[in-house]
Amino acid sequence: MKLQKTYAATIIYLLCCGAQAADLTVNTPRLQGMDNFRDVAGTTAAYSTSHDGVMRAGVFYRSNALTPTTSDLAILNTLNITTVVDLRTTAEIAATPDTLPAGAQYINADLIGNAGNTSSITSSLAGMSLQSVNAMMEDGERSFVTNDFSRKGLALEFRALAEADGAAIFHCTAGKDRTGWTAAILQSIAGVSSTDIMANYLATNDYTAARINATVAVLPASIADTYRTIMGVQANWLQAGFDQILLSYGSVDNYLKQGLGLDQATIYVLRGKMVRYAQLPGQQSFTGNAAEGAAFLAALQDSPLSGRYTAYNYFLQSAIDSGSLGGMEKRIGGQVHADAESYLLRTASQINDKIAPWTSGSQLAVGRTSVWMTGVDSYLGTNASPSTSSSNEHSAGAIVGGTWRTSEQASVNGGVGYSHGQVSSNGDEVKTNSTFIILGGRYAIRSLQDGPYGTLQGSAGYIDYQSDRRPGEGFETAKGDTNGQFYSARAGVGWRVPGVVTFDPSLGVQVTHLHLDDFQETGSEVALDMDGSNDTQTSLVSNLDINLKPFTPGNWAVTPGLNVGYERLLSDAQATSNGTLYGFGISQVSAFDSDNLYKAGINLSAATGNLMLAASANVLAADHSSTGFNGTLSASLAF
Repeated sequence: MKLQKTYAATIIYLLCCGAQAADLTVNTPRLQGMDNFRDVAGTTAAYSTSHDGVMRAGVFYRSNALTPTTSDLAILNTLNITTVVDLRTTAEIAATPDTLPAGAQYINADLIGNAGNTSSITSSLAGMSLQSVNAMMEDGERSFVTNDFSRKGLALEFRALAEADGAAIFHCTAGKDRTGWTAAILQSIAGVSSTDIMANYLATNDYTAARINATVAVLPASIADTYRTIMGVQANWLQAGFDQILLSYGSVDNYLKQGLGLDQATIYVLRGKMVRYAQLPGQQSFTGNAAEGAAFLAALQDSPLSGRYTAYNYFLQSAIDSGSLGGMEKRIGGQVHADAESYLLRTASQINDKIAPWTSGSQLAVGRTSVWMTGVDSYLGTNASPSTSSSNEHSAGAIVGGTWRTSEQASVNGGVGYSHGQVSSNGDEVKTNSTFIILGGRYAIRSLQDGPYGTLQGSAGYIDYQSDRRPGEGFETAKGDTNGQFYSARAGVGWRVPGVVTFDPSLGVQVTHLHLDDFQETGSEVALDMDGSNDTQTSLVSNLDINLKPFTPGNWAVTPGLNVGYERLLSDAQATSNGTLYGFGISQVSAFDSDNLYKAGINLSAATGNLMLAASANVLAADHSSTGFNGTLSASLAF
């Protein structure tokens, strides 16, 4: 149900509230009362952009004055237009007020002020040559670069477009000069080629051809060519404006920042609204978790994070410019959750290994009981692979229990314990606090000290799980909090052979089931809705304990020993985590991916009277460059 709600919210956003996924087809409706209305993304097909991008349709529309017919208005009301930016002067607006789409916000961003006195311009056309008209129109385009009033209006316009919640229309009277300049700058921001920018600018001549022909047809022949020229557009006019940018600022980017005063975030928001990139930098070369992360980052272009003032949008656009995701592909998906699951699935087996010397009862006389406590500290590090980042696991805890030797052949045990775990990868961290109980027993055919025996050991615990993911790059920390349980059982057989050197080989089956509840990360715009865990891991375990004959310094009997162990995982050794954001899913796998785990170490115990003290140190090694160590300090009192 939670996932269904997430997908539903995303669909609503994509249909109604935000940037649309790129579509190569542009089907902008032709309007009767606004003949120069069209999509900035293209006329019939969406323009390609630099960096393997495609313009998004349905984001920004350009138009002449908003004088829609009734049927036109009905069409406009289907386009999710939330913002109208009117570039005209006060006089133009008074002469022809806009008819707004339903619910649209109206913003006036006058670009020419008094220079827009259309009556004086019209009266002077009769005496102007085509060369003079060309010069006047070129000067008009240059003024968008050189005129303070024009630059302030453009800055207001671009900020309004960036802040639009849905689609936006910008327009002037004819939809060709002020509107044409705006469209050209937007397309430059998007990375559209100069050829396509010019084609979009010149499309005015096609869109308005019928109106121009009708107007010119009733004019005297002496002024017909002049009027036809000024009612359309010419390539040299727009080019004059771009030439002035190079002359005054050196680049469009400098013009935007120095001339218009736009900050980088606003420029990136405009680009994020307009462009969808098919491939992110380096995406094709990534594998494993990084490939998943890059695909997830690409998918989020179609989420509410894209084309808005978000850390995601700023990061993505910066990455496009720099040509690198900067490692975010490895950090975005939360590999640490998979690493933590892998760690928790192996924890119960480690507990059983560490309590084995105290639960056997072989050191007790019949009818005697021992109370024991063991403290455990362990570490395991897994190096990075082509599919995963490196990870580290550290745990520390203590177990208090008791063992009662009920007869020559049998013993039972029970206890409680606590373990604090810390798992880290990519700068992220998961902390687990586990409280558990243990219960088990051993039965020997002849005696617990000599001969074959069987064991059964179980444990169950409660897990408190807390996580901190730190993606960096301006993203806040995503915090997670959940809980769960684990249940574990180990059944095995062994054969104790006493002597000057005591051998105790054993073989068993370990089964651990882990359950973690679903949880929602908080605190970051890239916080994930994480699926819980409900996994079972089965393994074969074998151990060989070797204890040498005790030596007796003073009142103490000191016994040195060695132990060698091997664990073979029968189920998938690699854990998987799954999360979603705005309905887009991402899976990550753990760094630990070893079917074989090898253990070797030394131990030393010292007994005097009813008291026994012991310490052990072990090294761990696994396939795929996983290595570590663990150690214990223990004490036992028999009575």
